[in-house]
Amino acid sequence: PLIHYSNPNYEFIHGDITDPAVQDSMLEDVDCVLHLAAVVGEPASNKFPELTKKINEDASIAIIDKVIKKKIANFFFFSTCSNYGVANTVANEESELHPLSPYSETKINVERYILSHAEEFNWIICRLSTVYGPSPRMRLDLTVNDFAYKAYHDKLIDIFLPESYRPYIHVYDLARVILHLMTHASTLGKTVYNVGFNTENYQKIEIAHSTQKKIDGVKIEILKSGGDKRDYKVDFSKLAKATGLSNMFNVYNTVDQLVRLFSLAEFNDNDRISFNNAFPLS
Repeated sequence: PLIHYSNPNYEFIHGDITDPAVQDSMLEDVDCVLHLAAVVGEPASNKFPELTKKINEDASIAIIDKVIKKKIANFFFFSTCSNYGVANTVANEESELHPLSPYSETKINVERYILSHAEEFNWIICRLSTVYGPSPRMRLDLTVNDFAYKAYHDKLIDIFLPESYRPYIHVYDLARVILHLMTHASTLGKTVYNVGFNTENYQKIEIAHSTQKKIDGVKIEILKSGGDKRDYKVDFSKLAKATGLSNMFNVYNTVDQLVRLFSLAEFNDNDRISFNNAFPLS
């Protein structure tokens, strides 16, 4: 984010991730790559499937090839727990994948490409939980942030598939995990990690009730139809064993953080769009 412009160790490159020249420029004199650039989420990828493939898959594979050629020490690929789609059992890293959108399809394809070149470089695949919590450009279309924002501003939380499970992780806890993996990449590399914590698998209705308890006068409305059918719980035991980390934040105490933020910042209807990856996407 732009708040780091004044840091002498920070360089911002404005460019297209699919441009080979940009790829070459950003891979000069680096020893670790954290590859997050992507069209993110089901709504965006469903609306732009060709662009999603170009950015998420084709560009990622091109970057991986260059990382290998340049002998860059460590490469982190940020994938998603959405790869599990709908799971009848708690999903671990060996569980069958069920992509429900171009987003997860492209992530899985890149994972497979990495595995096919596994011995050629040091890599870590991070299947992320849904991230929540305050940040400079936080997303208001992700469940925890979305529910807190709607509760604070509209006094109404609407939910599709209220009993469905998803894993979540606070953005600060995510940063702690990635920093630990970066520091110990030489011994913890060449594997896939579900990134999250076993205590952070929640049903949507649990999050709604936790939010409702923190903000007076909030009503919950159950929707009969919606686009997101993902429903899965995830096992994070492998990450816990590798890092020894536990979460510092949870959904319940983060609602307090978000309410404080919303009370201090003047969010309006335009912010619902600019802090949202799901729309307008025109």
